[in-house]
Amino acid sequence: MARERLAASAPSRRELILDAALVQFLRFGFRRTAMEDVAREAGVSRATLYTCFRNKDAIFRELSEGLHARALAAAEQALGGAGPLARRIGDAIEARTLPFLEIVDGSSHGGEISDESSRLCGDLVARSEALFQKRLAAALRAAARRGELDLRAAGTSAPAAAEALSLATLGLKHGSTGSDDFRRRLRAFLRIFLAGLGAD
Repeated sequence: MARERLAASAPSRRELILDAALVQFLRFGFRRTAMEDVAREAGVSRATLYTCFRNKDAIFRELSEGLHARALAAAEQALGGAGPLARRIGDAIEARTLPFLEIVDGSSHGGEISDESSRLCGDLVARSEALFQKRLAAALRAAARRGELDLRAAGTSAPAAAEALSLATLGLKHGSTGSDDFRRRLRAFLRIFLAGLGAD
């Protein structure tokens, strides 16, 4: 089995290592996880591990980058889907937010993982957030063109509304007791927020 793993192509080996690192980080936290632990979990040698990643920080950053890319892609898909505007936006915000909320809430080391994310990945988080706000603004602008809401009557613009939604989401996330509570609060907030923009 180990021989088959070592024979894998370089991209597959990287994914194997990333999966193993996530398991270790969730189980033991970032600080207590050593490169040797990741190599053992992945079933690769230390030499192979260091060929793919120079250190633990690099692994963490690539994990974060992948998670943000997948969350953003899922959010974009939700925004372009069918159904009422509130559902599309709610699904998009959940797709963008829940993967990270579930990681933090699902591990006894969630606080530490969140702190390390701020330390190591602040630029990645900021870039992902800016991209999401841009996609959200585009969706709100398109909804206004279709008559689903009235930004002008509300005295705002699509970018300003997208920014307000993102800031509110941050508050809802930090004030929630878990994923289900976040979903409930988000949907209740969206009904109020979108009603203020003239949505049905």
